[in-house]
Amino acid sequence: MVVTRAQWPHTVEDITASLDGIWGLVGALGTSGNLLRLERSLHQPLVYTLIEFDGKDESKVLNKQTFTADERDQAVNKFAQALGF
Repeated sequence: MVVTRAQWPHTVEDITASLDGIWGLVGALGTSGNLLRLERSLHQPLVYTLIEFDGKDESKVLNKQTFTADERDQAVNKFAQALGF
């Protein structure tokens, strides 16, 4: 079985750089073939939301998890694992 990983992000550092950036958002196709998006809230309280969509269809949410600011590393790790890192 061939596992194809999305071209962006390449590393966990890429994920954190995107979250810390102006938009606070990173997305990629996971090993499941589903689109994943990890986003940081733009207002207080600071939360991170990990969303898994059905395939590439952003109108069909399969799973949505919210993490507190203290759980940021957990959110990043879960996103990275879903990408096959």
